[in-house]
Amino acid sequence: MWLVIGRAALSFFTTDRKNFFYNMLYLPTEPAYRVYRKFLPCCHTVALVLTLLVLRYLVVKLW
Repeated sequence: MWLVIGRAALSFFTTDRKNFFYNMLYLPTEPAYRVYRKFLPCCHTVALVLTLLVLRYLVVKLW
């Protein structure tokens, strides 16, 4: 979850794949993004972060 939040925050500044920090966050989070894009292809990174936060809240609330 923190990797996705970091990628969302960094995407406001750069999306250059040659950037070391962006690439470091891009590689581990891209599989999750691919799955997410199949269901909601029009959504942005912020939507993914909000979805993860809501899911985490629901899991913590149910336990």
